[in-house]
Amino acid sequence: MVRWFWEILFGSVPATFPSAFSLEESVSRLSAACTTSIFGTLTRQAAYGRVGRSRVVLTRTIPFVHNSGKPVFVGSFEPDGNQTVLVGRFALHWAVRVFLSVWFGFCLLWTALVLAIEILKGLGDLWWFPLAGLGMFMAGALLLRVSKWWARNDIAWLSSVISRALSADTA
Repeated sequence: MVRWFWEILFGSVPATFPSAFSLEESVSRLSAACTTSIFGTLTRQAAYGRVGRSRVVLTRTIPFVHNSGKPVFVGSFEPDGNQTVLVGRFALHWAVRVFLSVWFGFCLLWTALVLAIEILKGLGDLWWFPLAGLGMFMAGALLLRVSKWWARNDIAWLSSVISRALSADTA
């Protein structure tokens, strides 16, 4: 159970995208396939983010839909013999991981402290206080799980955009 929870919060999916082009051409083609302006995502879904030689950060945006639990691709272009390869990972945004770590940590701390006070002093009418911490923990876990479910196709969609941009077939 702990391993499953750790994986859903901090896990990542490694990804490698070979390119049929030079480093400069690969960066140029992937940049052209993505948008760097949030206004470019108001009417159509798009790969949104920054593409550079040493760092690529992309996510799928869908008009009028916000999901903090969606995967973000973070990677970099690397030379591999005569070709260029985009190597990276799909994972939750770092800020979401930090926020949820603080959220879950507080919920566990709250539950442990209130439970200790309950055992030592007895809360009487406040017997439900430890359950509040567990309830908040479960609410956060459910929200994260639903967010991941809503974004279940994002990795495949974004991988397709990246692969098409770096493929010689679309030249």
